[in-house]
Amino acid sequence: MIIAKVIGKVVATMKEPGFQSKKLVVVHAHIIKEGRLVPGQTVIVANDDLGAGEGDLVAVTQGSSARLAPGMKNCPTDAVVIALIDRIDAEGKVVFHKG
Repeated sequence: MIIAKVIGKVVATMKEPGFQSKKLVVVHAHIIKEGRLVPGQTVIVANDDLGAGEGDLVAVTQGSSARLAPGMKNCPTDAVVIALIDRIDAEGKVVFHKG
């Protein structure tokens, strides 16, 4: 899993049948460095059935685990938003708290 911030959405009028009812978001992976949450280098597109909005911090699973998420069995996906993050504690302190 990765921690990522939703930075946008993808609009596609033509999709594979398994994607017809799916919302796609663009997420930017983040890392914890020196006790702070900072942007990493990876940007990916993920399926989002949880309703994440731009600016939300999310947990994303990738690869074969993404296909195990509810509603993804018949969807050729590689990344799925599986949680909207409220708080992250690391290195003995709160590094993120949804305000």
